[in-house]
Amino acid sequence: MKIQFNNIAMTSMLFWFDNTLLTKGEAFTNHGSYFYPLNTLYYGYYTYGAPFKQMVIDEAISGATIISGVYLNGNFITVGQSGLTGINSSQGQLYFSSQISNAPTSLSGNYAVKDFNIYLTSETEEDLLFETQFQLNPKTYQNPTGLPLNAETYPVIYLKHQGGNNEPLAFGGLDKTNINIRAIVLSDNIFKLDAVTSIFRDTNRTLVPIIYDNEMPFNSLGSCTGACFNYKELIQNKIPDSDYFYIDNVSISKVDTRLTNSYNKLNPNVFAGFIDFELSKNRYPRQ
Repeated sequence: MKIQFNNIAMTSMLFWFDNTLLTKGEAFTNHGSYFYPLNTLYYGYYTYGAPFKQMVIDEAISGATIISGVYLNGNFITVGQSGLTGINSSQGQLYFSSQISNAPTSLSGNYAVKDFNIYLTSETEEDLLFETQFQLNPKTYQNPTGLPLNAETYPVIYLKHQGGNNEPLAFGGLDKTNINIRAIVLSDNIFKLDAVTSIFRDTNRTLVPIIYDNEMPFNSLGSCTGACFNYKELIQNKIPDSDYFYIDNVSISKVDTRLTNSYNKLNPNVFAGFIDFELSKNRYPRQ
């Protein structure tokens, strides 16, 4: 299946949302840790994980320690050296072509951890709020092991496509494509929840640059294979070229535990809210 407009819209939203939160909210903490052996995820590669998800790899984020390599037996190595084939920032994992002896004590690194993990999802709000068993993303060395691929940690934000429509705009096939996207925010305290919703409430009537599939900085394993990316450099020509979505409206709502008995199932340590974006793009969908 070829990538379609909705796929591009969601990916662009993910990059923009992540950069906006990290820039305006300074929503990260610099850390250092060992990397622990995990079950091999991909044939021919050995996997080592940090105690955290996710890492900041956007070089446009001022003050964040961007992980460009790791220390192996005290020597700093980058991707392509000593068997290091990739750094998966989303999962907090390293991929090596050969097994590392004496890990974790021989393998360590410094990096910035996001205050909120950010993912795309197709799950319902009910499943995310009531059915998923989250564990707090640790901010100290309380978890002496790497986090596996299926570990669900919070604070976390899920971006979900909520549908849309095309409106005729001009002769010749020009339409206004409307896209609705919901951000489901699960925080570990009310301060962070209010901060996130405040940041994105104020993005009303702003622009989301479009990121195309050939501009992605990741390989098929979801990892950086060389230098990471700089979001500001990636989008620098997007606005003059009209490669953007326009945010028509942003609305904020919070989960109120008094509304229904179903909300009593929500973890009392999780503070939840919704950010609903209405985006639009003038385009020729049939060309």
